[in-house]
Amino acid sequence: MRARTWQGVLRAVTTLVTLDAFAQAMFAGRFMAGSYDALDAHQANAGVLFVGILVMAGCFAAAWLLASAPGWPAAVGAALTVVAGLQIMFGYRMVLAVHIPLGVMLVAGLLTLTVRVWNPAPAAIAGTGQ
Repeated sequence: MRARTWQGVLRAVTTLVTLDAFAQAMFAGRFMAGSYDALDAHQANAGVLFVGILVMAGCFAAAWLLASAPGWPAAVGAALTVVAGLQIMFGYRMVLAVHIPLGVMLVAGLLTLTVRVWNPAPAAIAGTGQ
């Protein structure tokens, strides 16, 4: 794949995963507001979000290996995969003192990746003469 194609794939995957993370936070908020059905949605969406983060990390790793993209997003994606796994574990064990801060870290990390994927790197801008 060309670098431009990888950029489109990474933008799409990262945006979808980040939107799903915001939905996950919304389900948690609805549960805390008293909607017990939202807990089932939060639980079901946890698996969807984990798979999405795993796919996203794989896309970043593939772009790094196949298209000479920077390696740091692949490392961040791998770290977010580990954090998501811990997030699920602490959620099932109901350790909210760890589960909630990990959730905030997860959303912040995904949001950072999304912003970086949509903003061109300074080196790329300098190379195009803009």
